[in-house]
Amino acid sequence: MIQNYVIDQAATFEWLMFLSSGPKTAFGDNYRQETTKDGLPKWQLQFAACFRQFGRPTNEIVTVGIAAERDPGEDLAPATPVQLVGFEIGVMDKKNREGQAIGAQVWYRAQEVRPLSATGNGARSAKQAPQSEEAAS
Repeated sequence: MIQNYVIDQAATFEWLMFLSSGPKTAFGDNYRQETTKDGLPKWQLQFAACFRQFGRPTNEIVTVGIAAERDPGEDLAPATPVQLVGFEIGVMDKKNREGQAIGAQVWYRAQEVRPLSATGNGARSAKQAPQSEEAAS
């Protein structure tokens, strides 16, 4: 059974920064880029993500799939703070050869990635420290 869940980035992460991107290669063929059923190329992007766990900041590398004509990360510099549009997590049963569930397989995908500088203040995390009146003017 496959299930997809929408991720509220602002409520989940303290921050999310772009690291790298490249073609998602087809399983078993490192020279062929995977595509959607419609022939749209698939890309894998990596992000550094910070979230709170047990009251403490925790950092992880998150790999996110995006389908697009061109590399969605080609105009982003490493360490650029970003917003993922249409960000979701997919979960499905991982089964052994006998068809018995032995765990779960998880993946992330998004429709697009944007630098925070292009999204305005509304996309920033509510957990960010507010600016002082002097800094805001």
